[in-house]
Amino acid sequence: MLDFEGLGLKYPEFEKNAAKFGFFPEGFRETLAIVRGFNLIRPRSRSYQEPGEICFTYEPPEKQRGNGNDYKVIICTTKRRVGFVGKDSGWVIVVDGTGKIVYSAGPFIRTNPDFFKDILREGRVARWRVFYRPYHCERYMLLVHGRGLKSCYWRCSVYQKEKAHNRRFDDLRKPLPPEELKERIIVRKKRRKKREKLRAQGKNPFAAFELRMKHPWEKKSSPPEVQF
Repeated sequence: MLDFEGLGLKYPEFEKNAAKFGFFPEGFRETLAIVRGFNLIRPRSRSYQEPGEICFTYEPPEKQRGNGNDYKVIICTTKRRVGFVGKDSGWVIVVDGTGKIVYSAGPFIRTNPDFFKDILREGRVARWRVFYRPYHCERYMLLVHGRGLKSCYWRCSVYQKEKAHNRRFDDLRKPLPPEELKERIIVRKKRRKKREKLRAQGKNPFAAFELRMKHPWEKKSSPPEVQF
């Protein structure tokens, strides 16, 4: 059974820490405009973006936006103004100016006692990716998926087929602050150990991720009706 009371007690600290990194909550109508306004649908088995869920968003500095950096980071908290969404999970997504998902991390399960800590950590990493989005050929590069699982890289938006104009993406090589880099290394080591343990048990450590790849975030042709 979910401990909604415990989540509620941890939420104020999450909100305070999120603000330190430029994440600010969006209200009822603003949330719908950001996520539902893009007609985004969560992966299958997850609920739709429900009215009243508070999302935290980060936008790059005004100068970057003026030069074409339209990426935005959204943290879906499952928190409402009063209580939480019933059946849902937390997500961190990066969308472009059209609402297309270019990156996602999750789902984050709320039974995890570090739920808010985890989504803020991934939100910070996504924030640095957007902030340090490479500028090449007088345009911002595109964050795209490679052939391997969880493989992402920056691709030139002008000369997309020329290797000289593309470079691999790895957040460990980005200019992350020392404390972020240190934490990122620790998280990766923990994930590696967990995957090795699952393999030893004869399990596929990427089974959940592969399922999400088959049923990713989608866009509807028309927005769902919402009652205000």
